[in-house]
Amino acid sequence: MAVFSNTEITVKILEPAPAGEQGPLYWGMVKQPAAKDVFKVKASSDMKIKDLKAAVAKEKNYPVESQRFMYFGGELADDRTLLSCGLQNTDDPLLHMIPR
Repeated sequence: MAVFSNTEITVKILEPAPAGEQGPLYWGMVKQPAAKDVFKVKASSDMKIKDLKAAVAKEKNYPVESQRFMYFGGELADDRTLLSCGLQNTDDPLLHMIPR
C-alpha cells in the first residue's frame, strides 16, 4: 500500500446549486461543472479535515462552517485525517469543496 507522502493537496471549489434547487452534479449539490477555484494547500497525512478547513479559510476566506469537503460521494468528518480518508493511494490528491 502506498503511503501519503505528499506535502500539499489540491482543493477544487465548486459553486453550489442555488438555494431550493437541485443540480445535476455532485449528488445534487452542484449545477455547473466548472470549478470556481482550484488551488493547493500544504498538507500531511495526519492533517485533520478541520485543520484543512482552517487553512482554506485563512488562504481563501471561506468560513470554516461553510465548507463541505467531499470525497467519493461522501462528506468528510472534521475529526478524520487525510490518511484515514483514503488519500494514501494517489500521487496528486484532490478534494472537492462545496460551500454551504
